[in-house]
Amino acid sequence: MRTVWLCVRAGLRQDWRGLALLTLITTLMGAVALTALAGARRTDTAVAQFLQYAGPFQGQVSADPATFGKIAALPGVAYTEVGALMLAVPVAVDGRPVTANEGEVITQAIVHRPPQSRAIVLAGRDTVQSRANEVMLNESAAQVLHAHVGSVLEMRGYRPSELQQVMNGSKLPLDVPLGSVVVTGIIRLPTDLTDNTAADADVTYAGQGDVIATAAFYQQHAASVGNFTGMSFQLKQGAAGLSAFVAQVRHLAGNDAQIELGDDNAAAGAFAQRGTTLEALALLVFAIIVALALLVVVGQSLARQAYAAAGDFPALKSLGATPQQLAAVALAPGALVAVAGMALAIPAAYLLSWFTPIGLARRAEITPGFAFDAAAVLGGAAVLALLLVGRTALAAPRAARTGALGTAADRSGAGLAGRAGRLAGRGLLSPAAVSGIQLAFEPGRGRAAVPVRAAIAGMAAALAAVLAALVFGASVSHVIGDPAVAGWDWDVTVGNPHSGDISAQAVPRLRADTFVSGFTVTAMGDALLDGRDDVTLVGLQTVTGRVVPPVLAGRLPTAPGEIALGGRELRALGKSVGDTVLASGPHGKVPLRVTGEVVLSPEITNEQTQLGSGAVMTMHGAAAVSGSPMPRNVFLVSLRNPASPAAISSLKQQFPGTVLPAVAPPEVRDLSGVSGLPLILAFVLMLLACGIIAHTLLTSVRRRRRDLAILKTVGFVTSQVRATVAWQATALACAGLIVGVPLGLLAGRWAWILFASQVAIVPAPVISPLTLLAIPAVLLLANAIAAIPAWSAARTQPAVILRSE
Repeated sequence: MRTVWLCVRAGLRQDWRGLALLTLITTLMGAVALTALAGARRTDTAVAQFLQYAGPFQGQVSADPATFGKIAALPGVAYTEVGALMLAVPVAVDGRPVTANEGEVITQAIVHRPPQSRAIVLAGRDTVQSRANEVMLNESAAQVLHAHVGSVLEMRGYRPSELQQVMNGSKLPLDVPLGSVVVTGIIRLPTDLTDNTAADADVTYAGQGDVIATAAFYQQHAASVGNFTGMSFQLKQGAAGLSAFVAQVRHLAGNDAQIELGDDNAAAGAFAQRGTTLEALALLVFAIIVALALLVVVGQSLARQAYAAAGDFPALKSLGATPQQLAAVALAPGALVAVAGMALAIPAAYLLSWFTPIGLARRAEITPGFAFDAAAVLGGAAVLALLLVGRTALAAPRAARTGALGTAADRSGAGLAGRAGRLAGRGLLSPAAVSGIQLAFEPGRGRAAVPVRAAIAGMAAALAAVLAALVFGASVSHVIGDPAVAGWDWDVTVGNPHSGDISAQAVPRLRADTFVSGFTVTAMGDALLDGRDDVTLVGLQTVTGRVVPPVLAGRLPTAPGEIALGGRELRALGKSVGDTVLASGPHGKVPLRVTGEVVLSPEITNEQTQLGSGAVMTMHGAAAVSGSPMPRNVFLVSLRNPASPAAISSLKQQFPGTVLPAVAPPEVRDLSGVSGLPLILAFVLMLLACGIIAHTLLTSVRRRRRDLAILKTVGFVTSQVRATVAWQATALACAGLIVGVPLGLLAGRWAWILFASQVAIVPAPVISPLTLLAIPAVLLLANAIAAIPAWSAARTQPAVILRSE
């Protein structure tokens, strides 16, 4: 054992720079992989933890408020919350009149709140329930009102006698003054996760702004302001105790008591979970790619390190070293690098955990900041370390055998080096260039062996991954920036998808509007296809121009017996363009021919559909098969000059609160949460490529000291020696670029097309011209990295080196 340790220590003294660099690369790559792995788990669980933190409720009870105390005291009840929707709104903020529509912000008073019901406080503090002049705002309300902690809101309300008129949409004056309240905090509730903060603040149906008032506010104004009071409940036995609870409520509050199951927080959480699942999956894929790059590139370098350590094995064998001892000497450097690198990656991953979770999950995280997921970090580190050691262990016995026999190293680069020599003979390359290229592609033998093949393969793989990540990232940015890719192929929509039929008023106004170049009437319903797929159905009626959703395949319907489906619906039904589906309409089953695959923006249905789902028919065809009424209330509008403020202003005057400009659907907003991952991946892999070049150059300069000494002996000056190392770095970079660039561009394009087909959007891979800047960037980086090894090579003293050799 002592013999092995002495040999290993001697090798470490000689190769410490290269091994230290490999350890640093292993640490950085390992930390990124572990952070992404732990971040994926943290991202995937953030919404569920937020729902638990906020206090889940099974349903709501609407009854005489006098019975709420008795209901809360029932033995099967875990906890309850009593709240009131009050018909009160802010009319001024810090003395500035509120110009937005009153329907954007509602006031909810918390009459009784259990300790299980909590919110994330973003700024300020919670209200004191005994103070009537304190309120909190959720994020949407703060955005709509342009309010902050400390803002003073002047409140006014509607009388109790006006309750029904207001709920029916009548516009009445706010006659009840309620005084001023102070904003003590900005909070986030689970329902805020689904609010579209990207929509214009004056679109009444796009968000839910909440003013959260206190119990004292309710007690002071309940008699003078119209309100609805209800109780949310959670049972100790969950669903198992529901039937007994319903019977007890009927007994206490009478048969007029209404019990509705479900929870707004849970519904919003389920919707948000779809987005966070995508984000978690993206992080997991990111972690896998980084881990694979680490195993392939660093693992190959560690394996070649085992072969490089075999230069002294013939002498050791002649001194009596056994094959097992030689294998241990070959294995030790790689094992030390793997174990040390992954051990250092653990605290680094903890520091990087501050950047997780990502996207929407970051808004749901109840304990932001540093986090340590022992299972993911420690388990992942152990697995990666074992795999790296295992890769080295596979090479160690063979290295011991070939080294003991004195077998020559791989000479796969000799042909290219020879061609470089012939080019020099013709005067096409300088002597420094020829020498540098020979050093880059000649593996050498014995003590002069350099892991050339591993370096070139690693460079090509890293650069291919960099280019693929850049193409994918550019395509993601294109989707975020181009609404048409996600189905929004017009300028604005007007109308509220939750209102009644307004076509009689809206169509003449849009026809007469000189700013409008074309518009299409839409109506939303639902249809059951093939007896199992309940889809949201949109009827289209083109009035002027051709303002329609984009089509991926086929065409849009032109007759009542035709239908175009989203990609998700086609996959769910197992159909393709040209097939027939059966719609279960109010008058029986109706056969419909699938004419195309359509991309329907969820925003025209107020996000009641997913991107890639839904169906489109002609207006008459949809009305014949829809199971629900289809009011014509949303209009797709194209403008002659979309950038004209006058055009938007004209529409807002005619359709107040319902003019919606291009808004990214939830799935695209979720993509924006992970849009930086491809760039981060590209940066990490670029660091890996730089590390490969640096390690190869450091190893080459140390092991080729004799070659460099001979070059100086035959007349190379200091500048030529430096140029030789620079040419070596350039040759390695060029070899990686020749293979990596086309492979990366093709891989990135293929990956995006595959992704686009899964989410059913327009497949538009983007290869930005800026992506090609990676070529000169890699060459510049390679030469910058070569500066230190070149300086070391230029200091070579031929007399000392050749005498020792």
